[in-house]
Amino acid sequence: MSSSAAPRRMHGAIDYLRYEGRCDSFLLAYRDQSTERFVTVEQRGYGDDVAQFLTGDIDTLPEFEKQFSHLDEVFDWTEVPGFGTSETAVTVLRPGGFANGVLMLLHDDAGSIIGMCHGNVEREQFPDPAKTILERMRPAFTRYASDLRAKSRFRLTARETEILSLVRQGLSNAEIGETLVLSPRTVTTHVEKILRKLGVPNRVMAAVYATELGLGDDRRTVDSMALAAP
Repeated sequence: MSSSAAPRRMHGAIDYLRYEGRCDSFLLAYRDQSTERFVTVEQRGYGDDVAQFLTGDIDTLPEFEKQFSHLDEVFDWTEVPGFGTSETAVTVLRPGGFANGVLMLLHDDAGSIIGMCHGNVEREQFPDPAKTILERMRPAFTRYASDLRAKSRFRLTARETEILSLVRQGLSNAEIGETLVLSPRTVTTHVEKILRKLGVPNRVMAAVYATELGLGDDRRTVDSMALAAP
């Protein structure tokens, strides 16, 4: 399975949320394991300044206290006292054309926040279908954010992640080269870099380690068709 399959499925899921859920904008971010900063994976419908604000230190703002205190719930503006007149709403979101929205935090089994999803709409009422779809997508987005967070620890490039996926499948360097149309020497160089980044002595250990961390495996990501099913 190609490494581009996961982003394609994610894009499909986001499109489904926006059009079927009538959500005007959407942003998905994961928390980088090295810097603990949020990194945008995909965003639709936001200006760059708004997207940058939403992935900043919003956990320190009083209007987001309720959301960060109830990780398994999704509140729109009307359910957070004072949000509609808060600094965030007045100076960032309303000027951006939004009149309501939600924040869904993604966390691991220990309760540590590993990512977030923002959704905003131009109308005063946040549509119920969008909330329903967003909640249905939570497990898949959480897995996706978890995979990206794990990858961020090792700073693997897109090509290295692609090659690691093929290493996991048991392909030799020559077979990887044929699959990706790369020279054997180029593949060998990439594999050596992967081993150094993962801190393992050989490709077998790299495959084992990658399996444990969910690295280079597109199957553990968003499938919009499955998410859309009732």
